[in-house]
Amino acid sequence: MGCTIENGTPTDIRCYEDDSMIGNIYVAKVSNIVKNINAAFVNIKNGVSCYLPLEEYNGEKPLKAGHEIIVQVIRDGMKTKQPTVTTNISINGEYSVIRCGGSVGVSSKIKGEKLRGRLKELAKSALNDVSAKGLNNNIKYGVVFRTKVADFFPDDISEEDEKKYEEVLYNDVKETIQYLDDMLYKAKYMTLYSVIRTSKAYIKDLAGMRGNVTVITDDKEIYDDIVSQDLIPDIKLYQDEMISLDSFYGISRTIEKSLQKKVYLKSGGYLIIENTEAMTVIDVNSGKAINSRNKEDEFYKLNMEAVYEIGKQLKLRNLSGIVIIDFISMKSTENQILLVDELKKATASDYVGVNVVDITRLGLVELTRKKLRKPLHEVFSN
Repeated sequence: MGCTIENGTPTDIRCYEDDSMIGNIYVAKVSNIVKNINAAFVNIKNGVSCYLPLEEYNGEKPLKAGHEIIVQVIRDGMKTKQPTVTTNISINGEYSVIRCGGSVGVSSKIKGEKLRGRLKELAKSALNDVSAKGLNNNIKYGVVFRTKVADFFPDDISEEDEKKYEEVLYNDVKETIQYLDDMLYKAKYMTLYSVIRTSKAYIKDLAGMRGNVTVITDDKEIYDDIVSQDLIPDIKLYQDEMISLDSFYGISRTIEKSLQKKVYLKSGGYLIIENTEAMTVIDVNSGKAINSRNKEDEFYKLNMEAVYEIGKQLKLRNLSGIVIIDFISMKSTENQILLVDELKKATASDYVGVNVVDITRLGLVELTRKKLRKPLHEVFSN
């Protein structure tokens, strides 16, 4: 289990299950193609079938039942749904992501046209160098520079130092492409159902983190693993025998509260969070918070308070899919617009993509959040 702590408070709980297959790469066999859903089903081992959207297939030949292909798991199975796989295999470098069938790109959070243009040139140069010596001439690789590059480059940098920094980035891209190219070449000679590469979810998460990050763990094995990956410079092994790491940060208590339906607001209002098979429903209640004669203003304040608590709960509980929020109804159209705008701001920093749709006349807001892992209530339901 991983937990993000900000200002001493848990803000994000990630449960790393032993059976998670995300990032794993296999030699798989196509068992069936279902054209009416534009997908195929492939077996990564006996009795384990995965869902392959046909837009995630980048092979040169039309896909047919019985074909052996290389796939990577991009989503674990959830309830009755099978794991989802892709043939667009990707590998993370320190500052880049290399992907089969991709193009050259730069994270939208990296600003400055000059820097963005130079990064694209670096990527193209590295791609050309590897392609000339590559083992898989039929595979076109793509490069995306990660947001971490923005933290890597100083704001004020001389031309001489800039070349040194660019060399680091160039080597990162080139070495990662070569690693992927070699791996896919060797995979051609592996037997069916071979596991080509496994990927630990917490390593992938750490690789995507940016800014000043300190990692603290009380597990010596995990500590050694992270140190060997050289991902985070500031990592500490917690060894205090007087108080556990869990107790120090109140992680178990946070999980316990995050599994409850009711969430109290400071004003006296509260949220009711209900998880159903099809969606999550969040109901905003005034409780004893409304005392003023000007109820419209009070409703507006309470809804605004609820907005930021909802943003926190989405991450803490890892709620995903469709989420319907029943805010307290407000007559003012301007207040409704402001409410939706504030909800977009409250979810903008979420590491999982959140799309806020709109608000209805009844005060219902629909949003969607990408499904990457099981929500907290499912993990602890067994």
